[in-house]
Parts: sequence; structure tokens; C-alpha cells
Amino acid sequence: MQVNANSGQIMARVKRGGPTLGGVAAEAGVSVATVSRVLTGHSAISEETRERVLSTADRLGYVHVPQRVRRHQTSLSEQISLVVPVATAHGSQLANPFELALIGGVGTALRERRRDVSIVWQTPYDDATLAQFLDQSAYAGTIFLGQSQFHDTLNRYATMGKPLVAWGVEVAGQSYCSIGSDNHEGGFQATAHLLRKGRRRIAFIGAMPPIPAARTPFSQIAIRLDGYRAALAAHDVPFDPDMVQTPTAGQFEGAEAVDNLLERGIAFDAIVAASDLVALGAIQTLRQRGIRVPDDVAVIGYDDIDAAALSTPGLTTIRQDVIKAGNLLVAKLLRIIDGHRAKSERLPTNLMIRESCGR
Repeated sequence: MQVNANSGQIMARVKRGGPTLGGVAAEAGVSVATVSRVLTGHSAISEETRERVLSTADRLGYVHVPQRVRRHQTSLSEQISLVVPVATAHGSQLANPFELALIGGVGTALRERRRDVSIVWQTPYDDATLAQFLDQSAYAGTIFLGQSQFHDTLNRYATMGKPLVAWGVEVAGQSYCSIGSDNHEGGFQATAHLLRKGRRRIAFIGAMPPIPAARTPFSQIAIRLDGYRAALAAHDVPFDPDMVQTPTAGQFEGAEAVDNLLERGIAFDAIVAASDLVALGAIQTLRQRGIRVPDDVAVIGYDDIDAAALSTPGLTTIRQDVIKAGNLLVAKLLRIIDGHRAKSERLPTNLMIRESCGR
């Protein structure tokens, strides 16, 4: 539409019912989509076009543009940000299957409360980068999926009143709220079940080496290992450090650990894995080596991701309730945002018995 030919019609509409997006677009000589982007503060607009649209909207009396732009700029103050701190390789997925399920639990809880969530692109890796993120953040509050290397900074900012919660462990002197499963009980349950089934040479896979920059004395996996050791002691089975495998091959750590045990001639009749992915990798390698699961080696995982029930054999595992976890993370954070204190909380774990360790 030509502006000159239709300016009378446009002004007539303005006088009768107020200006429209289409009217502003026609008068400024741009598309309706461009006007919408300008009014919502979209960055992919040139300054010349932005100024032309804003001045046109002002001249036509279109809904006090500065307020509309300001509402968009302050909209972050009503949103929750979710940070997945561990950086992933280029082209890989955002998080592992359990973390993705936990993100879904957080999303469900926020949707029920009619709140928006943004998964931020930043991946803080030390105190300085985390502090920079928190200093610049305009979000109402932040949920962290992981904490060990950020404990000191999280404590400091929580003390300063920054609304934040974390998925992870709880340690002495912790000022911020953390939600996590009872990792000690989970490790104990898995190991005790295998011991009751008559297994005595039980390997633990997934006790990753400490993070160099860690600020908490324990990780979730380390606490699961403590539960494993407690179950052995409760059944009078000596702890053998050779049975604890600390692989470093990422998604292939289960396979690497099994290969290491076999190549070193270490006898084992069961595996407690620190995650379902580790367990599934171990099962695959056992089968490739001609070792039957569960007849020769029983396997238990941790997390109860969807693939656990669909694997062959079905994977016995420790279930973490991601829906309840997501709801707690959100509920605690919103309570902090409202100016109240929120206590850390541990979620119960459940043993899901399937074919990988015999029924």
C-alpha cells in the first residue's frame, strides 16, 4: 500500500478507533512484522528503521510506545532462568537424559504457575564467570543444575539476597537452598539389593575424580559411593578399592570401566552404576564380551531414565522423581523471590526392579 494514497484512510482509522499496527506500518513504509519487532525491542532492526517506526507511532498516538518497549525490557524480571553449568561439546545436546528430564520437571512446575523460564546460553565454569552472570542477570531468580564448583559463590550471592536454588547436595555451612535426592540411601539400596541376591563381588562405576575447582567436599556420585560402602559394611563384605572404577570417557565410561576390570583380571559378579547411561554402556560391553546379564553379572543403574525400562534386559535402577524435584526447585525459588527463607530438601529414592539383576 502506498502511504500517500492511503494516508487519509489511515488517519480516519486513527480518529475513529485509534491507530493500528497496520496503520503504523503503512505510514512508516515497513511491514507489520517490522513494527512488532521494533515495539518489542527486537535486536535485529536497524537504528534508522527503529527511529522511523517509533517516531511514526508517536506521531499517530499509538499506545505510548516508550511504555511498550519498557515492558519488554523489564519482562526478564518476571522470568526464571535455568543454568546448566557444565559446558558441552559443539553440536552435542544440552544435557544428559536425566538432566533433560529434570528440565522438563522444572518446566512443568513453572507452566502450572503461569511463569516463563529461559534456559540461558551462558555456562559458568568458575567463581568469576558465575559472579559475572549473577551480577548482570535481570531475571527474577535462577535455578542451577549443578553446584559443586560454584559453592562459595552461590553461598555469597544467596547471603546477599540473590534469589537462587540449585540441584545438588547439601553441606555444612550452606546458605543457599539445594534440592536433590537422598544419594546415600540410593547407593545403599542398590548395593543392598544385589547383596540380598547373593552377589559379593560388586563393582561401583562412576566415582568421577574430584573437579579441580570444586568448592563442596562431596559430589552426588561420591555420596552414592558412600552408600555403596555402607551397604557392604552392613553385610560384612570387605570394601575392595579395586572394585571402584573412575572412568573418564564420558558417555562411554561404563564400557571403559568394564574393559578395565576384565583386562586387569578383577573378578566381579555385579555392578552398581552411578547413572543409567553408565549402566547401559556396561551392559552393552558385557554382552559383546559374551558375559550374560544378569546370569553372570547383575547390573543396577541410577536415575530411571526412559531408556531404562526399554533396554534389553530391562534395567534395574534407582528412581529419582523429576516431577517432584522440578516442583520443589520452583516452589523454593518462588518462596525466596517473595522474601522468605527456603530450606534445602532431600527427595526419597525408589528401587525399580527389572531383569538386569534378576527378579
